Order: sequence, then C-alpha cells, then structure tokens
Amino acid sequence: MRFGLPITQALSTQFAYNLTQEKYVYSGVCLDDNGNPIPNDPRCTLSDYLKDAIENQSPWTKSSVSGTLLFNTIDDMRNPREGLYLNGTVEVAGLGGDAQWTKLTARGSYYHLLSEELDLVGLLSAGAGHIASYGNDGLRVFDHFQNNDRMIRGFKSNGIGPYQTTLDSNGNTVYNHLGGTTYFNASAEVQFPMPFIPTGIGLRAAAFADAATLYGNKLTGQGAVLGSEMEWRASVGASLIWASPFGPLRVDYAVPVMKEEGDQIQNFSFGISTRF
Repeated sequence: MRFGLPITQALSTQFAYNLTQEKYVYSGVCLDDNGNPIPNDPRCTLSDYLKDAIENQSPWTKSSVSGTLLFNTIDDMRNPREGLYLNGTVEVAGLGGDAQWTKLTARGSYYHLLSEELDLVGLLSAGAGHIASYGNDGLRVFDHFQNNDRMIRGFKSNGIGPYQTTLDSNGNTVYNHLGGTTYFNASAEVQFPMPFIPTGIGLRAAAFADAATLYGNKLTGQGAVLGSEMEWRASVGASLIWASPFGPLRVDYAVPVMKEEGDQIQNFSFGISTRF
C-alpha cells in the first residue's frame, strides 16, 4: 500500500507499507527419490547458507514500512533530454513478520542535451545502498543486496560480491554468490540517433561505462564467506534503444574491464531504457 504527497512542483514524498511472504524450494538438486535433501551429497553445489535458507527459513514473512523522498525535474520521462531525478528511501522491517532490519537506498540520474544539432544526450547516474540488522538473528542470505543490470551491466544477476565455494561432482569449483550489505554504483552514457535510420522509427544508440562495488557480509555458522572486501568492477558497452509502443526498451552489450575471482559474466541484457 502506497501513497504520495507533493511538497513542491519538483519535490514529493511517498510512504508505503510492504507485506511479502517468501517460500524457497530445491530445484532438482540434492534430492533423493522422495524429494528430500540428501545430506553431504557431492552432486549438490549449493552454499550451506542457501541450503539453510531453503530448509529452515521458509516460508519467511517480511512486514515493513518505507519513506521515500523524490526530486524530479526530468522534461520527458519516456524520452528524457534534460533534468535531474533523485530518489532516497528508508525502509524498516520488523512490524510483525520475521525480518528485522533497516535499509537505506539512494539513486540519482542527470540528463543533459550535449548537442541539439546532433541530438546527443549525456547521462550520469549513481546509486548506493546499505542494510543492517537490529535483531538477534542477524540478516538472512536473501536479505542482502544482489547486483543486477541496474547496478552494473556485463555481469549476471547475483554474479558479483561475497561468495561461498563448493565443488561439483567433477571437482570443479562452484561460486555461490550471497549478496552484500553495501553497494555503490555509477554510470556515464551518451545517447545518439542511429545513422541512416529514420527518426520516426524511434531507434537510438548509446555508449556507456559502468562501475560498481558490492561488499560486506556477516553471515556466520555455515562456513567462511569470501570476497567481502570493497572491490570495484567496471564494464564498457553499447546499447540499442527503441521507443516502442510498450514503452522505452533497450538491449545492452557490455564487456567487463575490471572483475574479481568468482564473478559471473553476462554480456547481453534486456530491459527498460529510462531506468527510473
């Protein structure tokens, strides 16, 4: 449930109550013929923290309240050329349910028309987040932040940050990413018309550079968590943007230029263009 209140023409606030229930199940791994987990099965490559969340923390109910402050001077939300968009949210879980934590997130995007003649649009964006538990049980593995293509492109979702390793049946190392308590990310992008393509089709292109770090993990009791230090990743790439009848869509191709051990690469991604 959510409602908002305007403060000025550009500034507004939103308040929300959020109620979710999460259920976790195995998907064809670590199971015997009756569908029960097989202890110490060498075929199982799941982290002990993930197995604990599936076996002992499901279902899980989260009840939280959140407050958001929005500042928006974007000229066109579907096809922005100028303006600033800032979003900061505080969310507190613990009004009933099982979760007890406080989460802070912030994101900003600045658009500027670099050349009206060439229709070049520049975009700078940045974001940050931190989550901390105030309960006796600490954070679950699924409470942590996970990366996605809004944080950094060129890497799989939940493909960077703190991890625990296991071995598959062939003795190969498997990296189970567990998320982090803190992230920072930034991106720079230039958007421009597609050459030789009529503008009425709505196709544009972009070149971008992303950087992000996801770190901090205090999970204990199920083995060591590695990769919890603040290490930066970076990628560069190009995009195809289409102002479709369903909304602004884009395809990104990104190549990591800075990565760490265990990071999982995904060059292509598909999503919403404006990313507000």
